[in-house]
Amino acid sequence: MPWKLLLGCAVLGLLSFTYSLPLLPFKNKKRLKDFGWIKIVVLTSVWTIVTSALPMLYWDKPIAAYPLEIVLRFAFMFALCVAFDIRDMQTDLEDKIFTLPNLIGVKNSYRLIAFTLLVFMALSVMQYFRYPSLVRLNGEFITAIITMLAIIYAKYYPSDRIYLGLIDGMMLFYALLVLYH
Repeated sequence: MPWKLLLGCAVLGLLSFTYSLPLLPFKNKKRLKDFGWIKIVVLTSVWTIVTSALPMLYWDKPIAAYPLEIVLRFAFMFALCVAFDIRDMQTDLEDKIFTLPNLIGVKNSYRLIAFTLLVFMALSVMQYFRYPSLVRLNGEFITAIITMLAIIYAKYYPSDRIYLGLIDGMMLFYALLVLYH
């Protein structure tokens, strides 16, 4: 395995451990997920790196050659992470974790998700002009629309099955559409 890939995995592993295990040297908050604003950035970044940067490193592709791919993936993952933070609002509030939805409210969180998915679509168009593939562009638009519909569905029918199967399933759905390309 290339050393760059091993290093990337080591950094992601460290972030994952400090996300859930009390390893940080602070008095009251010892996990990354205890810091609401850091929680979403770490989760989104880890998923972005795992689903875009690590494959680039594996195939020995320069990450700098695909900046839009990383930002595009970050926007998509951010929308999904905000949805999960909405689901966890009450629990996070009880644990005194002030996540983005707890700070801006549910209504604004759904607006943020919609805006982020629009950014995802705009980035997809920019990516299209760089690497023209109508099949991929359509797949990204379909992914954004289906993701928004899934998040709206979860809003009215919240359950772990819906979130873990449908919302998390959007990552697989997106991957399958990209692989179809």
